[in-house]
Amino acid sequence: MSLCSISYGLIKEVNEMNNNAIANNQHNDAVVYDRVLKVTSLLYFKDALLNQRYEDCAELIRAAKSFGAQPGEISRIIAEAAGAYTGQNGANRNKTGRRRF
Repeated sequence: MSLCSISYGLIKEVNEMNNNAIANNQHNDAVVYDRVLKVTSLLYFKDALLNQRYEDCAELIRAAKSFGAQPGEISRIIAEAAGAYTGQNGANRNKTGRRRF
């Protein structure tokens, strides 16, 4: 079973849960599920980038957006993954304004 089919199954299941929750006036539970699934989708997206499984990325981005991920969150993950490839971790950045002798 591929990661894409798992994420599609999650989306379908969550949509059904949201419909049931809204029908039963349990909106707070639906919001919590969306947050958890958004973070899970973003983690799967980051994992796909780091393992160079680019064919899965578009679907994982769609899944994350459907659960409320913002473009900035997705861009940050892409930047982190790009930094992982170049070996940048932020610790060696030049800090302006402070000179050390």
